[in-house]
Amino acid sequence: MTSMSASEARASLYPLIERVNDDAIAIHITSRKGNAVLISEDEYNSLCETLYLMRSPANAARLAQGVAQLEAGDTVEVDLDRLAQELG
Repeated sequence: MTSMSASEARASLYPLIERVNDDAIAIHITSRKGNAVLISEDEYNSLCETLYLMRSPANAARLAQGVAQLEAGDTVEVDLDRLAQELG
């Protein structure tokens, strides 16, 4: 992770915003009163969604089971158009 001082980040804020969005990276910003991390809004939303989904132990277990099934090749192919017709 790239690290820089708050003064450096302030001097190049707009290029940093473009960089975190274009390259999907995080920028570690240091200061005397505490550090921060600059990430894209998409990355932030993804982290929030992951935290929300994993907050429930039952949901986390179900997601882990789904990942294990996928990795084991235990999947079923579904035609989304046909499914939409069946569900109305």
